Amino acid sequence: MEGKSPKSTKFWLALIGVLLVVALAGMLVIQDLREEGAQVVITWNGEVDGTYPLAEDRTFVFEGESGGRNVVVIEDGLVFVSEANCPDQVCVNHKPTNQTADPIVCLPNKLVVEVSAPSSENQLDGVS
Repeated sequence: MEGKSPKSTKFWLALIGVLLVVALAGMLVIQDLREEGAQVVITWNGEVDGTYPLAEDRTFVFEGESGGRNVVVIEDGLVFVSEANCPDQVCVNHKPTNQTADPIVCLPNKLVVEVSAPSSENQLDGVS
């Protein structure tokens, strides 16, 4: 079996380079959409539980009928999930945030924690 031709190697290197540039551009666009928010919208079991200011420290405990449990904490202008009994712990491992476009989600327990800007009318969403 012969070695790869120089043209084949150049093609793959160019393709990898283009993919890296596209990925970097995507990351920059997402970073630009993020901004510091002023309030937290908590959705539990598909329904909005409430909207709470990031400026007021609070702790919420959500316990579902199926045994799902999450503890959401708003503290020092940041929101995070401090406890959950879900198997993967993605929501607990998510760093505390005050940024829009950075939701904390616990799929097994049907919890979504989103930071929203003070005037959400001017903010772009994922569809815009």
